[in-house]
Amino acid sequence: MSTLEAILLGIIQGLTEFFPISSSGHLELGQIFLGLTNLDHYVLFNLVCHLGTLLAVFFVFFEQIKQTFLSDRVRFAQVVLGTLPLFPLVLVIAPIKALFDQPQYLGYCFFFTAFLLYMGIRMGECTPSAILKKRRWRDALIIGTFQAVAILPGVSRSGATISAGRLLGWKQEEAVTFSFLLAIPAILGGVTLELLQLLKSGASLPPIAGMQYAAGFFTSLGVGYLALQWLIQLAAKGRLIYFVWYCLFIGTATALYFNLP
Repeated sequence: MSTLEAILLGIIQGLTEFFPISSSGHLELGQIFLGLTNLDHYVLFNLVCHLGTLLAVFFVFFEQIKQTFLSDRVRFAQVVLGTLPLFPLVLVIAPIKALFDQPQYLGYCFFFTAFLLYMGIRMGECTPSAILKKRRWRDALIIGTFQAVAILPGVSRSGATISAGRLLGWKQEEAVTFSFLLAIPAILGGVTLELLQLLKSGASLPPIAGMQYAAGFFTSLGVGYLALQWLIQLAAKGRLIYFVWYCLFIGTATALYFNLP
């Protein structure tokens, strides 16, 4: 992997981690089209890029994170509940990824992301705060379940959770904020699990220099910060429909490319 390739993959990770279009699916596509073989060997590089985008979340949502983890016990409990549906996946994550982590399935997962986004946009209606207060525990679990579905490459984590919040009647801003609060334990847990599996397998790593890891980390951090700010603005203006059309386009192109003889 060259430094330029590392920067390109960092840009892909930074953009797609927060845009509701699936970072895992785009990172896999990027590695394939850059000619990087044996994609399992690049797990550590992918984890470094994920840590870059996680740091971007802390920069953008610092005040909300501080409030949630220091003073807002209700929101903290919601984040904990929303994370619970991820735990059963620890037992089945390997066979699920082995089944779906193949290029020919990516297109269909992009279609599913488009469907989730469209449903959240068209059917989401704001519910009175008094009703939401009574449902806050149930809603957190439901949104967390949608997040668990995003284990599939090509299914966007942010797209699934934001759409779930909107379908449950949350305001756009609240759905976006809660989605990225949920991202913190989800990304940390995913990175930790992948790292433990990597150490346990004893697999040999490709000769990637520290410069490439640094390029991927800082590029994903910087691009991720800008992308997250942009997403917040687009969501506030009700323009998430752009990502529906994009997912339909990339899904169609991917399905045709990898499935036609």
